[in-house]
Amino acid sequence: MLEAGVELVRRHAADTSDQALAGPLAHIRLTEVARLATEIAADRQPGVGRAQPITTGAIYPLWPTQAEYQTELMFHLLGPDAYPEDRDAVAELLALAETTAPVEAILTTVAAGYLERARANPLTYVYLTFYVLGEHPKVREAAQGGYRQLGIGYATALERLLAREGRRPAPGRTVADFVVSLLAVLEGFCLRARVEPATPPPDDPAPRAPLPELLGATLTALWHSFTEPAEPAG
Repeated sequence: MLEAGVELVRRHAADTSDQALAGPLAHIRLTEVARLATEIAADRQPGVGRAQPITTGAIYPLWPTQAEYQTELMFHLLGPDAYPEDRDAVAELLALAETTAPVEAILTTVAAGYLERARANPLTYVYLTFYVLGEHPKVREAAQGGYRQLGIGYATALERLLAREGRRPAPGRTVADFVVSLLAVLEGFCLRARVEPATPPPDDPAPRAPLPELLGATLTALWHSFTEPAEPAG
């Protein structure tokens, strides 16, 4: 029975039909949406009196089926407001690039803030679950669009830091290469942070440094690997 279940999961992950798009948010029901929407409307109009309940009947003209709502909700989540921890990291990186702090300290500070914000935002991990449908062209397009927007921000911050430090991309590398690697590392540590404490317990059978420290060290290693002094020494 479990083997059959595994096969069904595999097939769902490989399904590129539009019907599969509702899968990741199939637990979101229109009855719950209507109830919460009513509460939100009442909260935004205090003192007006009892709010008129929003019913599923008011929703169906917009989304004729529950699956259509779930699909549009997924793409809404993958829209411009996705990944707030990355936008905050870019802002922090830009601000710190204007200081005299060492690059290693800047990257460690950004790493710690990124992981703290990611842990505090459950939606961070919801975004990543959508990648199970990455074979679907619409999901792939939405995800790639998100990466492009994030890439612009990170590239701007890194270019400013490169200029401050008098460095340039290493031979055969570009700032875009750096950004792709940076985002992949951040996502990997983000997933690890979901299931592990920031600081390992004293009795950990495999002692290690805290995740923010490890992420900072990894970003620093990327920095030295992908960049070099703009003017050779000597």
